[in-house]
Amino acid sequence: MFWVDVDTGGTMTDTLICGGDKPLLVKVESTPHDVTESFIKSLEMASEMLEFEDLSSFLERVSFIRWTSTLTSNVLAERRGPKLGLIVSDGHEADLYASSKTDIASVIPSLVRPEHIAGLSHQSDRTQVVTVVKRLLDQGIRRINISLKGSFENSDLESDILKIVGEQFPDHFLGSVPALAGSEMLMSPNDMTRTFYALINAYVHNALANSLFKAEDYLKIDMGWRGDLLVGHLNGGVARIGKTKAVDTIESGPLFGTHASAFIAKDNCIKKVLAVDIGGTTGKASAISDGRVELRAEGSIFGIPIRSPMPVLRSNPLGGGSIASVEDGKLSLGPKSMGAAPGPACYGLGGSSATLTDALVVLGLLLPNNFLGGRKSLDLALATSAIEKHVSEPLKVDAETGAQAVLDCAAKMMSTLVEETAHEVGWRHLTGVELFAYGGNGPLFGTLIADLLGIKKVRLFALGTVFSAFGSAISDVLHVYEQAISSDYFEDLIGIGDRLAVQAHNDLRGEGFDPEKAILSWTGLDKTGTHTQVDGDIKQALPEILENIEKIAVLRLEARYSVGRVSLPTFQGTGREEWEDHSVNKIPVIQHENTYGKKIDGPCLVDGGNFTWFVSHDWSLVVDNKGDAIAERSPNE
Repeated sequence: MFWVDVDTGGTMTDTLICGGDKPLLVKVESTPHDVTESFIKSLEMASEMLEFEDLSSFLERVSFIRWTSTLTSNVLAERRGPKLGLIVSDGHEADLYASSKTDIASVIPSLVRPEHIAGLSHQSDRTQVVTVVKRLLDQGIRRINISLKGSFENSDLESDILKIVGEQFPDHFLGSVPALAGSEMLMSPNDMTRTFYALINAYVHNALANSLFKAEDYLKIDMGWRGDLLVGHLNGGVARIGKTKAVDTIESGPLFGTHASAFIAKDNCIKKVLAVDIGGTTGKASAISDGRVELRAEGSIFGIPIRSPMPVLRSNPLGGGSIASVEDGKLSLGPKSMGAAPGPACYGLGGSSATLTDALVVLGLLLPNNFLGGRKSLDLALATSAIEKHVSEPLKVDAETGAQAVLDCAAKMMSTLVEETAHEVGWRHLTGVELFAYGGNGPLFGTLIADLLGIKKVRLFALGTVFSAFGSAISDVLHVYEQAISSDYFEDLIGIGDRLAVQAHNDLRGEGFDPEKAILSWTGLDKTGTHTQVDGDIKQALPEILENIEKIAVLRLEARYSVGRVSLPTFQGTGREEWEDHSVNKIPVIQHENTYGKKIDGPCLVDGGNFTWFVSHDWSLVVDNKGDAIAERSPNE
């Protein structure tokens, strides 16, 4: 049987198929107008590459599909969600429990307009609730959030309002109103955080639900598939559509690359890692300590503050499609991008702007006749023309010098992002830190970024071009349950834990998974976010938690079920060391299959068909028997 992991990015959709003799990598252009098209196309291409008669025949051999995407991230980043209504406690219509004008400005009016926010007192009766809801509906609102002050400790009033809305506007009428309580979305004592978190979820819900159900209907109904479609969450786990909140999928695609980095760091006992992911649209940087993804106690989601632990994942508008331009003699890259369509000029699809990809082609760092494993050719003449017109002529230099300026600008942008990420987690000095470089363009910049930051070791991966899909391929089904705690009594805490465990078991059993094979992890959090996590039965875990947490504010249960992890094969080298000269600037090129067990000195390119690594001057590369590599700077430099 096969299992499939699909990661839909802004420019490319990456797919990893495991279960055969070796992992199969598939890359297709994303279809931002309808992500299900590239999702289905990637499955069809996998079927063809594995020589199945048709997609239906392939799916008969697929037990499950795990899917991550940037869909919800794009909706939130571009602020193109639906009209939302919000009910808050009377007197907080303007501040939404925030103390900073900057915090308020992150959601008003971008997520919810001032006129769509209503206040209710804690003494409001049924008539007042119905009046407020009807006023919001008259303004065109079709999804309402309810977030009242103090509902972390007592959410009864929010529940009462939900009940009134449900009775007044029931599901079987066309005028039914989806309503959501902040206390149901996030167990946080911070009123602002619960409110913002609920708003984000409501804002991206429809776009994600429509795409997921469309894909599932195609697989289940049109193709007759009987497997499971699992959705990636930002915590590094997956779950079925019915157990997924939209907000939990935001940035899940890039974060699965971070979780893959953490997996490798832990396996290799690497203390500190800075992970760099450069794709077609954005660049990402994240940090890993002792095999764990670094969290920030007060995080944010696309500039919206969330006073709750969040993974440190920072981004900039740099990717292969980033447009290069010169103004007043100064070169800049982005934030505008050519995306997947029409794409860079070298794609030959009508794009005429100069992009980072065009510069890489001019410099010979991308091989024109072997892009995407030879499925796509890049036009050197079009790339050169675009660089000359938009970069070289304004700077009064030749095409190669102009392209080099673009490359240097990109490397500087990414090194700045990586350095800022390191400082955010308290790493002021990067001695002993390793850099992981992946994504479609990350391996071309790894040694360049390391040079700028003084980092001495860079890791590159055979699956680096589909690294987020690899992160998905090592993920488990993960359900999270939380309960606000108001009692200090040991027996009460045991009772709450038992109820959460029963819910987890029932959910897993209902999804067709054996709950007896699940691993339960318990976390106690206090109001400051301090936490302790212990595996096992609640009766065994609780005493250890209470040793470290003076007063538990939230009890959290994580139920983890393994559905199967990819096991990477080992390879034998061919014994050959055949160098080819494909590049414009005479940079030596060696095929990836000829590198196993060898030390390769830079400057050179390693061509893996679906990926290209660049080893810059004064660096050397050693490739292991899994096809991954460690690049190190010469010690005398």
